[in-house]
Formats: sequence, C-alpha cells, structure tokens
Amino acid sequence: MPPLVWVVGRLRRRRVPWARPFKHYPAMTETSGRQFDREQDLPAVLDLVSRARASDPHAFLHPGGLQWLLRRLGGASFSLRQWHEAGALTGVVVVDGGAVIVQPAIPDVDRQLWLLGKAEDELRRAGVDAIEISAWDGDDQLVTALRWRGYRQAGTFGHELIWEGATAPRPALPDGFSMRWLAPELDDAYVALHRAAWSHRRPSTYDRNMHDAVTTMPDFDRTLVPIAVAPDGTLAAGCIGWLDPRTRTVEIEPLGTHPEFRRRGLARAIAGGYRPSAQSPRRRRSSDDSSLHRLR
Repeated sequence: MPPLVWVVGRLRRRRVPWARPFKHYPAMTETSGRQFDREQDLPAVLDLVSRARASDPHAFLHPGGLQWLLRRLGGASFSLRQWHEAGALTGVVVVDGGAVIVQPAIPDVDRQLWLLGKAEDELRRAGVDAIEISAWDGDDQLVTALRWRGYRQAGTFGHELIWEGATAPRPALPDGFSMRWLAPELDDAYVALHRAAWSHRRPSTYDRNMHDAVTTMPDFDRTLVPIAVAPDGTLAAGCIGWLDPRTRTVEIEPLGTHPEFRRRGLARAIAGGYRPSAQSPRRRRSSDDSSLHRLR
C-alpha cells in the first residue's frame, strides 16, 4: 500500500454513509465573519498568515502565496472571508472555485475544521457540489479529522522544495541569454510571458489588471522577479519571489518558461538566484486533488 499522502493544493471529498463530523468545535463559537476588504484588512491577514507559518510546520499558506492568489479578488469564483473572535482576527477562509484553504490564527485542528465547515456551508449555498482542501502528508491530526468527515485520497500529489541557507550563487544561463529584473517598462511583456508559459492546459486568465494587482501588493519587490531574456530580447522565463521577513523565507510563485525556450535550464537558472549554494533541497510531499465530497 502506498503511504497516505494529501496535498498542498487540493483534496476532493466524497460523501460516504458513515461520514460524520470529527467533533464539535466550541473553541470558535463566539465569532463573527465578514468578507475581506483589501484596503482595510490586508496587513492583519498577512500578519496572521506569517505568524502561522512561523509557528506551525503544517501551515499551508505563505504570505507571498496569498498575495499571488489575491490577484483574483473580485472574481466570481474567488473569495476570502475572515473571522473574528472577541474583536481579534482568528482565522481566514480562501475559496477559489471549489478549492478551499483554511488558516486559523492558532494551529489547532478543531479551529481548522470549524473554518472548513463554514466554507462547506458557503459552497453548498452557492450550489457547488464538490469541495477540495489540502493537507501535508505529515499532518496526521488533520488527515485523520478529514477522513472522519468523509474525505478520501485522490492519488495525485505535489512537492514543496525547500532550500535552507543564506548564500545564493550567481544563476548560470545558456550562452546568449541574459538576466533582467522586472522594470516597469517590461510589465506588458511579462504578462505575455506568463500567458504563454501557463496556457498549456487552458488559456491563462492573467492580464494587465491582475498584474497590476500583484505588483501593488505590499510584499511585492521588482528586484525579486528575475527574468531570463533570449538573445533576440524576448522574455523567455521568469518567476516572482515573495520574501516573508518573519520566517526569512522566499516563496517562488509563480515560475514559468515560454514554450519556445523550454528544456534549456532557464527555470533552474532563475530559481537558482534564490537558492543557497552547495545544498540540496529538503522535500516534503503533498497530495493533490485528494478526495471528493458531495455537498448536497
């Protein structure tokens, strides 16, 4: 039997006859919820996510990853709802289509399940019949709780690669290629690069409006956006690095290479700009699209 593996991305959930709640969640009964407002709420939400990442090895969100997700804020299938307890921000729920991310301020499986229940209720009211959530393969408490709620493994997975250290080597590019950072005059070309790199399954929805939302995020830094440029001046590959000062970590989200320039080591070279030298990445595994649950 393969090991039970769940994901940093998605879990599908399926109704089974014996499915039942893991337990009741009295820890968050005196709460109030409301939709996220970027201008008013972003600093507090990013602080919650950063603190959770620093204290909980199973925290799913990185502040940079959340800021990248927020490019879709205002879209019909994307929402971020926050919950307060005694006036303090106590948890957030991200709904992206049928995919759900829950992040309590305190690492606690009961709080995660309480927030998940709220997301399930919201999606059910919206007519959604399936929900996806994620968990690291080592998060035994959450995996057990999800199984009690009827979640099942889907069999696909993803990896998070983690480099530790402080000294980054100079990226090695193929002959004729050069490295640039994302200067404002490259914004339109960068949008075109992203769309080309991320349209292999379906056309990318990334546009200048989304790009402007990304570049105005508080942790966005143009000098953390390395771009490999082809000899003819075409932007060939690029990624966005998001620095979280509290955890002293950089999350790369996203990274892509133009289809015409793949298999040349460009992605490795630009990502290597953040990578410490003489070290191999630490890897942890997650399952993707792990289980399906009917909400009706």
